[in-house]
Amino acid sequence: MNYRRVILLNIFLLCMVAMRGFAQTPSCSAASKFYIKDTINITTFGASTVAGINGFSFQPYLQQNFQYCYVGKTISITNNGIPGQTTTQGLPRFAAAIQGRTGFVFILMGVNDALELAKTPATTAQVNTAIKTTLENMQKMIDIATQHNMITVIGTIQNVNPASGAVNKTANKYIATINAGYKKLVAQNHIYLADINAALGNNFGKYYQADGLHPNAAGDKFIAYVLFDSINYAIESKLLVIGLDQNFPNPANTKTTIGFSLTQAGTVDMELYTITGAHSKIITQNTYNSGYHQVDVDLTNLSPGIYIYVMQIAGRQLSKKMIVVKSL
Repeated sequence: MNYRRVILLNIFLLCMVAMRGFAQTPSCSAASKFYIKDTINITTFGASTVAGINGFSFQPYLQQNFQYCYVGKTISITNNGIPGQTTTQGLPRFAAAIQGRTGFVFILMGVNDALELAKTPATTAQVNTAIKTTLENMQKMIDIATQHNMITVIGTIQNVNPASGAVNKTANKYIATINAGYKKLVAQNHIYLADINAALGNNFGKYYQADGLHPNAAGDKFIAYVLFDSINYAIESKLLVIGLDQNFPNPANTKTTIGFSLTQAGTVDMELYTITGAHSKIITQNTYNSGYHQVDVDLTNLSPGIYIYVMQIAGRQLSKKMIVVKSL
């Protein structure tokens, strides 16, 4: 998995959300265009942030995002959060939480591990052992999810307000170490990351409730956007069928863009023909990885009229029409 791309996607998401002020309608990705299954199943697992506190939770916002973009699909999101639990307490119930489920599992857990450790004086060796246990617990949950053919998304855990005292300041140091470990697990297991910590940051006045630990409505909306983005990327990487998008703009004048998706890496041969079948130009003859791609097509030397663009890959052929017009 291209981990760098995940980071760039999350950074882009942060900027988009900031600019649109948490608009209720998300930007829909290519995943929603080519996803052919009837259902999207998401199991959310963790502690209080997953469970929801004081009437706040991110799952309803996540549901809205998917319903808006994946029109006509059944969206099933379960809540398997228990407030106050550590990863050691959560691990024994994880298998039951995903039993009979398919699709995606989102695991957001570890803040209580850090808080519990911060409350008791500990040597460096004891701290290292405790954090190692947290990471081992997460790895065991990843293994269980893999055995159940689930696509796993790990969430980095949010900071706690250091203004509340020394315990929280110490906990944030442990949270940083745990999150670094989670990111390594994501890379090692070729799974997906939802960087919740980067999204919420230390903006306790805007995204957190008064306790400085749990997200408020704005924080939960942000979590939903970040998770939505990560799952879309997972769908693009793993679940899209081979598809050819309609060019845009269409009609086009001097330039147009064509999108397509691949289920696995392959060489794409895309060419343009007139409506009578005469070859017009080569659009692309390159190798692409799995996922969604776009190519820009220069139309400046083409006569106005109706054209057919044809994509061939791995013995399959797809085609669509485009219209070229003169400049006004």
